[in-house]
Formats: sequence, C-alpha cells, structure tokens
Amino acid sequence: MRIFRRRERVLSAKQEQAAAKIAGGILKGQRQAADYLNRKTAHLSGKARLCLLILFCAAFGAYCLFLLIHAFS
Repeated sequence: MRIFRRRERVLSAKQEQAAAKIAGGILKGQRQAADYLNRKTAHLSGKARLCLLILFCAAFGAYCLFLLIHAFS
C-alpha cells in the first residue's frame, strides 16, 4: 500500500535556480535580523539577557494559554 509515500519530483534547472534564489533571500533576511538583534543586545549583561528571555517566554506562554482558553469557551 502506497498511501503515505510521496513520489519524488524532479525539478528543472530553472526551478532549481529559482528555489536557490528564494532560499538565499530568506537566509540573507535572517542574517540581517540576527545581526541587528545582536547589535541591540551587545551591551546587556548576562543577567539582563536572562531576564529578557524569561519575560519573552512568559509573555508568549500567557498568550498561548489565552488562545487555548478562548478556543474551548
């Protein structure tokens, strides 16, 4: 039974080139965002970074909990 098996597609040279260009653009954007954030947080101490990480996780955890509660009510 071949229910869950995918057939492999062969991409043309143009499609490969377009995919590489798109992937390159995405990676460039990610690198620029990472560099920007690193510059902004370079002056912070380790303790301050840890506090920011905890606040970030708490904020998004609270938002996810909010979404779960409202999904069932």
